[in-house]
Amino acid sequence: MNKKILHVVPTLKKDGAETQLLILLKELKKSSLSIDLITFDFFSEGKSIQKDLSEQGINVDEFKKNILATIFYLYKRLNQENYDIVHSHLPKSDILVGIVNLFIKFNHVVSIHAQYGTRKKEPRVKYFFLFPLWRLFINRADTVIAISEKVKSWLISRGVVNHINVIHYGIEPKNKYHNSQDSCQIGMAARFLPWKGWEDLITVVSRINELGFLFNLHLAGPDDIGYKNELVSLIKNNGLEKNVIFHEEFQDIYDFFDLIDVFVFLSESEGFGLVLLEAMSYGLPIVCSDIAPINEFVDSRTGILVDKRDIDGIAEKIISLLSNKKEQLTMKENQIYKVSNKLNAEIMATKVKELYYSP
Repeated sequence: MNKKILHVVPTLKKDGAETQLLILLKELKKSSLSIDLITFDFFSEGKSIQKDLSEQGINVDEFKKNILATIFYLYKRLNQENYDIVHSHLPKSDILVGIVNLFIKFNHVVSIHAQYGTRKKEPRVKYFFLFPLWRLFINRADTVIAISEKVKSWLISRGVVNHINVIHYGIEPKNKYHNSQDSCQIGMAARFLPWKGWEDLITVVSRINELGFLFNLHLAGPDDIGYKNELVSLIKNNGLEKNVIFHEEFQDIYDFFDLIDVFVFLSESEGFGLVLLEAMSYGLPIVCSDIAPINEFVDSRTGILVDKRDIDGIAEKIISLLSNKKEQLTMKENQIYKVSNKLNAEIMATKVKELYYSP
């Protein structure tokens, strides 16, 4: 029996959680499930998954009102439509759906996409007050999905006693793969946020520059908080203006990948690290932080894991990788094999669907 499912997400902004939701829904639609989605913000000012969802035939409703009005709208909608499952994503949705679930019985599935409120310069006071309420509804949910073992461990440490299912993100297979530029192009793409490792990357390439190795550094991503200006100053202070190229946010991340030979990601905290999975699916050599959850899916065969504090060591490994075509090709083959067989979107969707149909 096909179930009727509603996904609830705060915004359709094309960030990691939203991008992965789009991939999941594409796969679930192949099973002929009835899927609707409610959002509180289409996010018309930047990259959004709205158009992609519509192309998949998913009915998307926006309800952008105050909290009480939103709760009443959800109550009315769920009471009328009789959804078998309501799958919420991100804390705002989890809380609102949890409140409605106090009055209407439905199967509440929650996906936890990050360790909320734990990263550098996040609004921790907000999460401090919201967390007890959020945790209450996570513990009341019928099914809890964590995107990594790290997120699961964090939830347990914060008092979540509900059973937690770990389902890693998956990626769609590609029709083409990365071709090296053979011109020592280093790149990183992510949101311009302090915990993403931008300053460490600039320090590393400054060391590469001191060693006399010729390179360009390509940087791209949305600048939500104006952090990019700090990086521009740091680049000038290190005399790297001629080496660093800033790009606008790419509509297709694979267009950015085509510009570079190695992707470097020195983040200090991730819920998963979707951009690395995207790079692996494309066969693009990667150098990344040896932290959980990144090291849950990147290993010594599919990337180079580094201690982000070891500036000299990272610089040497990047130079070595850029200078070794054979190592790049071997890594590419291992990446494509691993993504195709262990981290693809079909596997992810199958695991989610099994939870939908479990007793």
